[in-house]
Amino acid sequence: SDLSGDAFSRGTGVQSASDSAEATTMVFGVSGSGSRFVYVFDRSDSMNGFGGKPLRAAKSELIRSLRTLTDRQSFQLIFYNDKPKAFQLSGVPDQLFSGEKSYVALAENYIRSISAFGGTEHESALKMALRMSPDVIFFLTDARIPRLSASELREIKNLADASGATIHTIEFGADPGAPVHTFLRDLAMQNRGQYQYVDIRRLGTVSPSPEPASPEPAAAPDSP
Repeated sequence: SDLSGDAFSRGTGVQSASDSAEATTMVFGVSGSGSRFVYVFDRSDSMNGFGGKPLRAAKSELIRSLRTLTDRQSFQLIFYNDKPKAFQLSGVPDQLFSGEKSYVALAENYIRSISAFGGTEHESALKMALRMSPDVIFFLTDARIPRLSASELREIKNLADASGATIHTIEFGADPGAPVHTFLRDLAMQNRGQYQYVDIRRLGTVSPSPEPASPEPAAAPDSP
């Protein structure tokens, strides 16, 4: 069987805007409110580290979040490594699907089939998500490198501002605390979102608390 996560092609589940209703769902303690949710999750080879714990935890949390949606919300899943890949039904890419139970069940099967391999390219995955005009993007990665450059962050902010999207970021790491300098904090702060650091060594043992969106950047150490 195909375990790459690309082997589904049946059904249609387009969500009608007139039938939508706002809801709140969570990913690793970060709350997002809206009716259109896009989950952008890293599936690069580094997610296989620590005995595969990062990928397993990401999948479980994604499924848990999807199960809180109803047919009044819509969703899309993008797993990415060197290239982004959206969840597809009927061979039609880049569309959101109703959060009704039957489509969530198909999505769960898809999520379980995902394997991690390859490198990491953040920008194309974020731009794919923004083209879908979501209310909320949950962006999860364990890769601080490659960083998004200042110009790439600016371009993503412009796209998110145009669509009104909020971008929440979740960073997996193996350090006890969040790094001082991380583009993921900047990405969230610039796009009305929350930043969450998750120590992958402690997954399942603590309930993390996200950093809220703030108009002021996080304090940086004094320059030498």
